[in-house]
Amino acid sequence: MSFQSKWSVVRSQVKSNSFKHNSLALIIGAALSANAFAGFPTLYGKIHLTANQYDLEKINFSSAAPVTGATGTTAELDTFALESTGSRFGVQGDFDATSSVQVFYRLEYGIDVDNGTNANNRELTQRNIFGGLRGSWGSILAGKNDSPLKTLQTNPVLRTDLDRFNDSPLGDIGTYIVGENRPDNVIQYTSPILLGGLEVNIAAIQGEETGIPVKNNAGEITSKQDDNGFASGKSASITYGKAKWYVGVGVDSNIATTDAIRAVGEFTVGPVKIGGIYQKAEAHEEGVDSLGGLTTFVGTTGGATNPLSEWDGVATNNAFKEQDGFIVNAQWKIAGPWLAKIQYANSSTTPTNTSFKDVDLEGVIVGLDYNFNPNARVFASVASVEVEGDAKISTKATTDTASAIGLDFRF
Repeated sequence: MSFQSKWSVVRSQVKSNSFKHNSLALIIGAALSANAFAGFPTLYGKIHLTANQYDLEKINFSSAAPVTGATGTTAELDTFALESTGSRFGVQGDFDATSSVQVFYRLEYGIDVDNGTNANNRELTQRNIFGGLRGSWGSILAGKNDSPLKTLQTNPVLRTDLDRFNDSPLGDIGTYIVGENRPDNVIQYTSPILLGGLEVNIAAIQGEETGIPVKNNAGEITSKQDDNGFASGKSASITYGKAKWYVGVGVDSNIATTDAIRAVGEFTVGPVKIGGIYQKAEAHEEGVDSLGGLTTFVGTTGGATNPLSEWDGVATNNAFKEQDGFIVNAQWKIAGPWLAKIQYANSSTTPTNTSFKDVDLEGVIVGLDYNFNPNARVFASVASVEVEGDAKISTKATTDTASAIGLDFRF
């Protein structure tokens, strides 16, 4: 082959390789441009693990008639457990739809780091999953999301959380009061921050019932199915905060069959933050509501028990008509990474069976955090919860305690 022929072949190969490289660069550039426009999604998560020593008491009922077993004695249930509470991972992001409107989204799932599956033997549990639009006018989302009343204790301006023992054994506010709901079929509007610290949230929850009553074989209506219009459930909140304080009020109507009003407040004095929550709740429209299991409670007790379950006249019912409760707490930034916390909680719940007295709950928890940085900490806490109800059920109050050390980090 002549020199000119060889040079022609080499030049042809160079052009071919150059075209391939340029094509690859164009493809990568186009993909990056598309992601820059669409808003590359962010993977995030949280791992919350506690090693807990539980010392629990349960009422010794008569096997023949549980509600008449007022023996005055309790069974001890002591156990050590590793628990994952509130652990999660998700994907979220946003992108510009126009010069003045953004699209945003979140797909979040709960995970159990301790054994890989939750109480329903599932690896993943749906948490907040939604999509929406935002602009200078605020934002609107649709999907599954925490209710405005539930998120009332977190303030977007001060970036604070009144649920200081969130996800801790016997310390989370869900241990003491109802209202920690994450409903489906939510359409929610959130205002922009106004007047330097005002935020409004309004959510409409769709019941999606048929409107046709369900009857049993005797012709009795077992379900009215009347939550079939727009916003069969409603939740709203308003908060206002400045540099060292904030206050807020939230209202639920027919959220998980509950009506509730909650007020919160917090102020800061030097290194100390002091906060409080008050709530009054009742079953919607004189109906019957049911308390869920404690937010964090060791599963080996039979799973998802709560303070009312032994005191409402039906040992497995947890049915209530009214509830009043309050929580006061404080945290003190001692020095450097150390943070001390204390909380007192009290609630009184009226069972559906009004022949039984109210169930009174009182809890105290203290804790100490060591913060490596804003996204990682280790902590320890000790909680004690005493519950007392009608003497016809038991002449002795029950006391549950939980001692925990834990790890909490976000990514």
